[in-house]
Amino acid sequence: MTVVRLQAPIAGWASPLAEVPDPAFAEGLIGDGMVVDPFEAELRAPCDGTVVALHKAHHACTVRAANGAEILLHIGVDTVEMGGEGFVPHVEEGQPVRAGDKLVSFDMDMVAQKARSLQVIIVVANGEAHPILERRVYCEVQSGDFMMAVDGGDAPQAEETAIESDEIATKDVKLMIASGLHARPAAALANAAREFFGAVTIECRGQTANGKSVVSLMALGTQHGDVLTVTAQGPGAGPLVEKLTDDIAAGLGDDVVEQGTLSASPSDRAPEASTLGGQIVDLSVEMFASDKEVTLDAGTTAVAGIAVGPAVRLFHQRTEFPETASDAASEASRLQEAINAMKARLEAASSDASHSASIFQAHAALLQEPDLVPGALELIKEGKSAEWAWTFVAGRMVRVLERLSDARMKERAADLKDLEQQVLGLLTGNDPRAMLADFPEGGVLIADEVLPSELTAVPPGRLAGICMAAGGKTSHAVIIAESLGVPCLVAVGPDIARIPENAPIILDGAKGTLRVFSSETEQQKTRDAAAARAAQRELNRKRAHEVCYTADGARIEVFANLGKVEDAAFALSEGAEGCGLLRTEFLYLGRSSAPTEDQQYMQYQAIADALQGRPVIIRTLDAGGDKPLTYFPIAEEENPALGVRGVRATLQQPDLLRTQLRAILRVRPYGVAKVMVPMVTSIDELRAVKAMIEEESKALGRDEPIEVGAMIEVPAAALTARQLSEEAAFFSIGTNDLTQYGLAMDRGNPALAPSIDALHPGVLRLIEQVAAGAAEKERTVAVCGGAASDVAAVPFLIGLGVSELSATPAVIADVKALIRTLNLADCRALAQAAVTAQTSKDVRRLASETGA
Repeated sequence: MTVVRLQAPIAGWASPLAEVPDPAFAEGLIGDGMVVDPFEAELRAPCDGTVVALHKAHHACTVRAANGAEILLHIGVDTVEMGGEGFVPHVEEGQPVRAGDKLVSFDMDMVAQKARSLQVIIVVANGEAHPILERRVYCEVQSGDFMMAVDGGDAPQAEETAIESDEIATKDVKLMIASGLHARPAAALANAAREFFGAVTIECRGQTANGKSVVSLMALGTQHGDVLTVTAQGPGAGPLVEKLTDDIAAGLGDDVVEQGTLSASPSDRAPEASTLGGQIVDLSVEMFASDKEVTLDAGTTAVAGIAVGPAVRLFHQRTEFPETASDAASEASRLQEAINAMKARLEAASSDASHSASIFQAHAALLQEPDLVPGALELIKEGKSAEWAWTFVAGRMVRVLERLSDARMKERAADLKDLEQQVLGLLTGNDPRAMLADFPEGGVLIADEVLPSELTAVPPGRLAGICMAAGGKTSHAVIIAESLGVPCLVAVGPDIARIPENAPIILDGAKGTLRVFSSETEQQKTRDAAAARAAQRELNRKRAHEVCYTADGARIEVFANLGKVEDAAFALSEGAEGCGLLRTEFLYLGRSSAPTEDQQYMQYQAIADALQGRPVIIRTLDAGGDKPLTYFPIAEEENPALGVRGVRATLQQPDLLRTQLRAILRVRPYGVAKVMVPMVTSIDELRAVKAMIEEESKALGRDEPIEVGAMIEVPAAALTARQLSEEAAFFSIGTNDLTQYGLAMDRGNPALAPSIDALHPGVLRLIEQVAAGAAEKERTVAVCGGAASDVAAVPFLIGLGVSELSATPAVIADVKALIRTLNLADCRALAQAAVTAQTSKDVRRLASETGA
C-alpha cells in the first residue's frame, strides 16, 4: 500500500467538507476531502504529481499523485460562472509538479464579490480506490503544512476497460449547460455512470473521457452547445445510455440554457480586458416601429435641456485579435508606436482651452503609470500580441480602480478604460472616433456608454443630445456634455440598444424621458420650445452679472464650484459671485510627493486674483484610504467610504495639513480666502483644525482672522449642526455625499443612479436640520453639492433656509434668473410640503405643478 501525505495547498482555516454551501461537494458526490477558507491568493500543489486537468475557467485544477490518487482543487463555489475572470493559471495539463509549486493565482476580492463562497475545496476525485486515512480540520493551516493522508490501494489505477460483452450502445446529445461539465454536473454524470457494471465513455470534439471519472470528464473542456457522444458496453448498455443522455439533456442539476440566449463568457474574451471595444453593434430594433411612438422614462437626468434630432448609434463590442504573436520585437514596436501616437494625441487635446483639457491631462498622467506600458511589454516578450498584452494589463488596472468605493477613483477607472480603447483602436485601426468625425448636424447620440475621447471627436456644434444605457451623473463624458450645454440622460437601460439609426428622437432632460418616432408635429413643438428656452438662456446670461435677490428682496449669493485656476475665468463670465468650493485635490493627485507650501500658495493666489477680490472658499484636502496617495500612508480599508478620509485623514497627517493651511493663510487680500473642512462629524475635529490655524497664523505674523466652516456631508453632522455652529463660521452642504450616506446608496453605482436624488424627503429633512441648527448663531448655510446646480431643487433649498448656492458655472445664469422670480414665503411653503412628501418623485412633481 502506497500512502501519500498531502500538504495544504493554501494558507487558511481548515474545515470539514460538509461546511461547503453546495450539496454536490458537502455530500461527497464529487469526492471525499476537506475545505480551507483562504488567507492568501495563491493555490499550490499538495504533492508531487502531474496536472491531469485544468478547467478552462482556471478555477479548478486536478493533480494526480504518484499512487494514482486524483486531487481536485476547486477555488470557490459557482466560480465557473466567472469564466476565468480573476484567475491566472501557472501550469498546463500534463505538466509535472512538485509539492508547493504554484498552480493558480486568483483575485480574492473579485471571487469574494462574485462567487457564492471563497472556500478552496480539496477532494479526492477517485476516492473509491483512494480513501482518506487522516485529515486535519478545525484549525489554521499554512501552505505546506500536513493536511491529509490518502491511501494508494494496491497500485495506481488504470482506466477501466470494457468487459467482454457484445452489447454496445451509443447516442449523441447536446450539452446545454452554460459552463459545460464543471465539477458539479461532472460529478452527477460520473455517479450515474458508476451504477453501470461495464465501461462508459464520453466523447467530445475528438477527445474521449472515462464516464465514471469526474476528473476525466472535466478535462474534456466542454462548452455550452457541444455534442457529446455517450457510449456504454456491457449488459444493459442501451437503457443506461438513454438514461445518461436524458440526464445530460436535462442539465445534470444545472440550468439548461437554450441556444442563442447565452452571451459570451469572460473566458471567451481577452483575459482581464475591459468591456468596451471599438465596433458598432447592429442590434434588434423590433421593439420600435416607425408608425408608433415609444416613450422610455427610466432615465436619470445628467444635464438638463431638450434635444430633437435623428438617432446616431454607438454601441461597443469586443475587438477581435490574436492572443499570441511570433515576432516579439515587431509587436513591441507596434505597441510603442501606438503609445507615441497616443501621447501626441493627448498633448494636442491637453493644450486645448476647452473644459475637456484637464480630462486628457489625466489620461496623459495615467499613460505614465509604471506598471502599464512596461507590463504590456513584458507580456509581449513572453509571446503575447501587442493588443492582448495591452488590454490584459490595462483591463486589470481598470478593475482594481473600479473596486474602490470612492467615486473619483471610479472616474479614474473610466479614464483608464478610455485610454485602453484609444490605444487599442490605434493598434487595430478599428476606432469609432472615425465615424464620429462625420456626426450629422443635430444628431442625438444613443450609446451603451460614451467615452470622453469619443465625445470630443464629434465636431463642435453638431451634437444635440446624449442618451446612455449605463453611466452615471459624475462621469467625465457628462462633465464634458455639461460644459457644452448638451442635454444628457444616463442609466436609461438596455432598451435603447433597439433604437434604429436615424429614428427621430425627442430627449427631455427635465423629465428624464426619451421619445422615439414622435410625430413631426410633436417634434416641431419641441424644437420651438427648445428655441424659446435657448433664447431665454441668452437673456438670463445678459443679467447674470447682477447681484441676485428674490422677488421679495431676500439676498441669495450664487457662487461657482472650481477645480483649478482655469475654471475661474469661465465662472466669472457666467456670473459667479465667487467660489463656494475649491477642490484642492487637483494639486495632490498624480504626484510622487506632496505639493510644497509655495506651490499651493501660488495656485490659491492665482485663483483669488482671477476672481478679482471675490470670496474663495478653499476645502482642505479630501483624501483617504479610498483616494490613495503614495505619500499619504493610510492602511487599506475594507470599506474606505466609511473609513479614514477627509478631516479624519488629514488630522492623522498634521504636517501635510499644516502646510496646506499655511498656503491658504498667505492668500491676499486677507479675508477673501476661507477654509472649509471636509467630512466633519464632530466639533472636536473643527477645534483641532482651528487650533492649527491659530498656531500657523501666529507663526506667519498674520493678525487678521480667517473664517473656518464645516462641510456637511454626513447625517450626524446635519443633526448636530447647532453644536457645530459653536465653532463653524459657516456651513456648506455637500448634497452628493449627504444623499449617498443618507440613502445608503453608492453614488458611483450606475444601477442605483435612478434612485439617488437629493430631493428625497429624508435628505431635505437633513438640510432643514442644518438650517435650524445654524439659525441660532446666524451662520450662513450654503449648498455646494449637485443640488445647487439642479434648477428644480433651488426653490426647495431656499425655502429650507439656504442663502448661498455654489453651482456648476454653466447653470449660474439660469439659477440666478429663477431666484429673481421666487418669493421667500412661497419657497418656505413649498419646502414644508416637500419634507412631508413620500418620495423624491413626489417632490419633483410639486416643483412642476407650482411652476418652480
